[in-house]
Amino acid sequence: PSELPNTSAEAKEKKSSGSSLSKLHRFLLVFIAVVLIITIALLCWNFLRRRNKKPHVLLLIADDLGWADVGWHSSDIWTPALTELARNGTILNHFYSQPICTASRAALLSGRYPFKLGLQGSRPILAGAPGSLPLTSKLLPELMKDAGYRTHMIGKWHLGFETIRHTPVMRGFDTFFGFYNGMQDYYTHTTSGFDVVNGTGGYDMRRDYLDAEGNPHINNILWGRKGEYNTFLFTEEAINVVGDHVTNHAESPLFLVMSYPNPHSPIQVPEQFVNSAQNQHIHNEFRKTYAGLVSSMDESVANITAVLREKGMMDDTLVIFISDNGGSLTRVVRKDTVLPTGSSNYPLRGDKGTLWEAGSRVPAFIAGRNVPKGRTVSACVHITDIFPSLMSYLNLDSLDKLDGKDQSKLFTVETEETALDYFIYDIDPVYKQAAIRYGNWKLIVGEPAPNEVNGRYHPLQKEGESSYPDSGLPMGEYVTKAYGMIGVYKAAINTAPMCTSVSCFYPDGLQNKVKLFDLSVDEYEFNDLSSQHPDIVSKLIDILDKEMSEMIPPVNLLDEGVSDASPLFFNGTWMPWLPDPATS
Repeated sequence: PSELPNTSAEAKEKKSSGSSLSKLHRFLLVFIAVVLIITIALLCWNFLRRRNKKPHVLLLIADDLGWADVGWHSSDIWTPALTELARNGTILNHFYSQPICTASRAALLSGRYPFKLGLQGSRPILAGAPGSLPLTSKLLPELMKDAGYRTHMIGKWHLGFETIRHTPVMRGFDTFFGFYNGMQDYYTHTTSGFDVVNGTGGYDMRRDYLDAEGNPHINNILWGRKGEYNTFLFTEEAINVVGDHVTNHAESPLFLVMSYPNPHSPIQVPEQFVNSAQNQHIHNEFRKTYAGLVSSMDESVANITAVLREKGMMDDTLVIFISDNGGSLTRVVRKDTVLPTGSSNYPLRGDKGTLWEAGSRVPAFIAGRNVPKGRTVSACVHITDIFPSLMSYLNLDSLDKLDGKDQSKLFTVETEETALDYFIYDIDPVYKQAAIRYGNWKLIVGEPAPNEVNGRYHPLQKEGESSYPDSGLPMGEYVTKAYGMIGVYKAAINTAPMCTSVSCFYPDGLQNKVKLFDLSVDEYEFNDLSSQHPDIVSKLIDILDKEMSEMIPPVNLLDEGVSDASPLFFNGTWMPWLPDPATS
């Protein structure tokens, strides 16, 4: 008989094979599911870790950078690194600093108006002169440090150093690398003094730090770095700070303040920046050299952000960029010689140190973690707002009685509206001037520009051009005029109490002493509308008077440095010269 197929055996074999495949499939499915679950869990954990971990903060401060001196304002000065950050973040098109450097730095770190700190007016703290940011103010870096941040400042301080307690490492910074004064020679690192002992200057480049017990060390003067371009030094230090942070403090967030001297005078820069390809289209020698000074800062920013990317920190970093005031159009080379810096605030009206828009409306942006990209907002933001906004953005407790408002919603996509009802440009009883912006209305009381810079000054363009085509070379007898007004103020306070209202500035009335502009249609301040809107003028004066009730007498009166502060007593350096108020 013919053999029949063993269907039973084949069935068993197929069943066994199918069972094995089924088990393999189930195993693979379970394995894939487990891998997916673990991957999703890791992604969620990493997301939550990043969300809960405080971001690093890089605060970039330019010095005297004009409105028309950055690439994103269609300038002839190209700033590729800064422009890339700005366009990949949110440009703050109506950001306002104070009109002068000391006042802006005080407002930034304290969140308070300078006229409530005694640092009002267009008068910086001079070398060796008393008058510092009051110790009663708790500062932004102190709160950052309390929240676990490693805090470092590099560059310019300019908030006073009469005692050790007024120096940066006693105001919240773990380390400080830079100079105490408001300006210095970019190579020799000396600052001319205004002291009464031979008018001497002093060396001002140092590395201050706190030891493990919190004791300040401020005697580490960097004599060996004399002759090196200071922007190079500051970039090198920033890179070292980032490297040390990754190696030794990776679990802590970083707060790094780069307080550049650029492009403040003296206008000094290595030729490689002046003659770089990106500046060859600039024909005026003053503008071209100034552009080189801006370019050296831009390269520094590029190098620092490159290191942050290399270390894997950039995606977790919030970047804030501002200028401390508008561009300074002129510089005094010698007592009888004034030359242009090469800066421009065009088309804004005025100059650094004025209450015109050019004095305090400055280039600014935010970029980095969670910040919308490619956005320009017109919301008004004041420099005092950075303190409470940063605290809110980081979910940290802020301070009561700050003048700044929480604008942290601008850091996200939540809003493009300002949180401000109004802000104060300044109130100064010495120059008898004040200004306020309320919505789109701007009121100026008194003379907006003691330095007589009232125009709108195009960038210098022609080869050999050494004065502005619009209005010559503005300055007038500014120094003489300023000291004259200070003398009048000092004499008056000896016989009468300080004014507590803006009307007190002008006892004969405010007629012809006020200017009102509608910035929504006249941002370049052509048309004074004060006579047409007396009700608006009255309302804004009432607000100024209310704010003025908290004003304290100014301590920054361009006083000459006291003899005890002379570098002659400190081995040729600038050092604190008064005893610590806590131990005196």
